[in-house]
Amino acid sequence: MTAGTSPEHLSEVLRLCTALAYRALDARIVGQSLPAEQAVALVKVSRLLQDHGVEWPPLLAQVLQELDRQATKPGPISRAEPLESVDLQGLSLFLAGYRQKDQT
Repeated sequence: MTAGTSPEHLSEVLRLCTALAYRALDARIVGQSLPAEQAVALVKVSRLLQDHGVEWPPLLAQVLQELDRQATKPGPISRAEPLESVDLQGLSLFLAGYRQKDQT
């Protein structure tokens, strides 16, 4: 673990990412889309957990799979403004690695 990353901090990260994953699932059930900021947060937290060797909660893995499916299926072009702070190429590479891991 890196400096400042204690088991208590990681436990809180797990709690918060699980709550956000539940919110994403609720949004999907009622036919709403997940705000881009929340999707990015889930991807970032999954990377953080991976970097610290922490297993992802099953719900987080399920939501990431759904986000990946949505990102790879053709659809209408979004009129939303891109998030300036988001490295879309990095997110694409991360999700591509996740896709390959899931297929092996």
